[in-house]
Amino acid sequence: MRSFAQTRDVCQQDVAGRLYEGVGPGPHHGMLVLHGGGGGGRYEQEYARYLAEHGYTAFCVEYFGSTGTPDALTQIPLSYFERAIEWLIDQPDVKSERVGAVGFSRGGEAALLVGTHCERVGVVVGYVPSGLAFPAPTWMDGVDEEVAAWTVDGEPVPYIPVDEFVETSDKGLEATIEQTEAADGSGAVEGATHSQRAQATIEVEQIDGPVLLISGGADRVWPSPALSSVAIERLAANDHPWPYQHRSFPEAGHAIRVPYRFDETDDPTTHHRFGGTNEANAQASAEAWWTALDYLRRGLTDREECNKQLL
Repeated sequence: MRSFAQTRDVCQQDVAGRLYEGVGPGPHHGMLVLHGGGGGGRYEQEYARYLAEHGYTAFCVEYFGSTGTPDALTQIPLSYFERAIEWLIDQPDVKSERVGAVGFSRGGEAALLVGTHCERVGVVVGYVPSGLAFPAPTWMDGVDEEVAAWTVDGEPVPYIPVDEFVETSDKGLEATIEQTEAADGSGAVEGATHSQRAQATIEVEQIDGPVLLISGGADRVWPSPALSSVAIERLAANDHPWPYQHRSFPEAGHAIRVPYRFDETDDPTTHHRFGGTNEANAQASAEAWWTALDYLRRGLTDREECNKQLL
């Protein structure tokens, strides 16, 4: 597909990824795009391209599984994302105030954590995210034991102990999904103690800007509606001063991603391996896109006006 956005790969000592320069007269607001547990791939880059064509300079950050990054999603310092933000803001075409953070799945969890710990983040959009921190996935190559996925100042971010309640497979995520569903287990979230859940809960009320979370009711990877609700309930309990919303699509699964990418060769009624039908996932992706653009605008372009309305 033809794109009007200029792109370039970034592979430096401090950060790695691909930059999509905003289309039209600058300077542009910056945007971090964070991939999920599958590693950096096509759909995150397509999403970043869409953002660039809507006037944002989007940095699709690679934080494991590529040259110069860890092999797996294990003990990733949140300071890495802060360095990525500083690098993005230093680009001549990017406005220097704040950036947005958009993440998918584990990247949505990361976006919430980064927004919580980094004051340069002005808006967070999480696709099928989690308001609870999870560990490094032991189904992933390179993860031999359950440890923290993220660290802050060298200390592990507390997490829900998945392997205590779910038997993962060494054959990957899809095998783990099938195995877990066949076992009909209660799952890690239900099995964890109140103390474990409390420690793993992300302090999303620290985010200085709007928060939009998007989930699928037929999600087979993890219960994204319930995990998103954890964050939304915490925002409500702390009287979060910025707009926040949880859009849940009952028939969609985990693959709520890039809008308008439905493949005509796919049967709309076929179920995606991560939940939901192709049609439901495509519809959710299209609807979520416009809500995401609205939240990004309110958190960045119209930030001052949005702030005035809250006073």
